[in-house]
Amino acid sequence: MSERLDEVRSYYNRIAPRLVAVEDRNWHLQSRMTLVLETIDRYAVEGGRALDVGCGTGFLLERLAERGYRGVGVDLSEESVGFAKARLEEIGAADRLDAVVGSAYEPPRGPFDLITLTDVLEHLEDPRACLRALADRLAPGGLLVVSTPNRRSLPGARRWIAEHAPWLPIRLNLAPVDNWQSWIDLESHGAAAGLVAVSRRGIFFRPGGRIGSQLGRAYRLSAVRRAEHALSEGPLGRFGFYICVGFRGIGR
Repeated sequence: MSERLDEVRSYYNRIAPRLVAVEDRNWHLQSRMTLVLETIDRYAVEGGRALDVGCGTGFLLERLAERGYRGVGVDLSEESVGFAKARLEEIGAADRLDAVVGSAYEPPRGPFDLITLTDVLEHLEDPRACLRALADRLAPGGLLVVSTPNRRSLPGARRWIAEHAPWLPIRLNLAPVDNWQSWIDLESHGAAAGLVAVSRRGIFFRPGGRIGSQLGRAYRLSAVRRAEHALSEGPLGRFGFYICVGFRGIGR
């Protein structure tokens, strides 16, 4: 493991308990996971074999268990994997889904009908190597769902200003490796790995921190979810903080 990836692992080991504590009321997590799940529900083989790369504390694994999937989640963070394992045990899904410490560059042996890569690509120094490895694990007709921060978004513009005008009072809270991508970047990485996009979505609204945790309670309202869903599929979604793309293998 590279020194920078080791720093990412230490970062997520440290914040894993905090992520678990706020996940049920954080808009940022719930809205982007909604896009991931809607992509899965529309394009993936129902109840197939799944691989969740960067499974974190198991939020998405739990949703996959509800949909009848079997398979495994992998994550660099031992602390996060511990939470994910406990979560699967608690809901009675440990006989179908597991969580293990592992690398995005060396995923478990396939084939998988569904592979998810959420909040991971931006932490990798070689995203194309990761997507090539995952494409090799896809079953024929399988779906790879990737979500990652959008460099050409409103928060991306704020980050650019903070990095190029350090005298301004703009604070950034970033992981040790945090390379946001653009739509063009992501689809180019996919094409280099022999993948073609079948679904493109973007989250328009992204409150974070304490404000996001407070507003996250509003996300329980169906009208709020429908409004963001509509924005995610329209032109404004292109400027959303999170890119969510579903890929299939070319010729598969």
